Amino acid sequence: MERKLKIKIIRVILIIGVLSISYKIFLNSQEKTLQIIDYMPTKPMVKIFGGSYEGSGSIDVIDKITKNSYQKKTLNTGSMGVAIYSVTDDKYKLIYRESEIPTFEEDYLEKKDNFDLILLRTPIKKGVSWSNNDGSIYKIMSVDEKIDILGKEVNTIKLRYRKEGYEYYLYFAKGFGIVKVETEMGDSELFDVKYDIKEYLN
Repeated sequence: MERKLKIKIIRVILIIGVLSISYKIFLNSQEKTLQIIDYMPTKPMVKIFGGSYEGSGSIDVIDKITKNSYQKKTLNTGSMGVAIYSVTDDKYKLIYRESEIPTFEEDYLEKKDNFDLILLRTPIKKGVSWSNNDGSIYKIMSVDEKIDILGKEVNTIKLRYRKEGYEYYLYFAKGFGIVKVETEMGDSELFDVKYDIKEYLN
């Protein structure tokens, strides 16, 4: 009787061990499904943001996309700027930026890089952090932060940015890139997306 009881206990321990290992393997496989490339915009679009400094909002026109990069033209109140992002298997980087430009050129993708800022990197896991050459430090705060955008709840990657005592938070959503920025000066959040980009660049 005592021997049978010991065998049952051993079986229960083995089953618990197998279930625990299986759960860890499942979690690891879930983490591997988060691919950086999924977080870049999937097609040309106009992203309209509300809020930001003094509530003025901004408009991001993503008018050129290649396999691993895209061009973003930003329209703020009284100013224009352009940025190029490079997206690979392990890094999401800002590689080119011009602020306060008088007019837009059609294509900036072939411009020589003037920036090297890593916005997101692998492994995409809570707690992962890295530093950039400009002294900024980024940290992944969450890989499944739920926020409401465009009338529905979506999972986002939440990042914290710190530099010289300044701090803000970035949110990346699949297929859109950055959809929300939280700063001490005010929040900027995506509230509309349009696909007629010519209307905003003419």
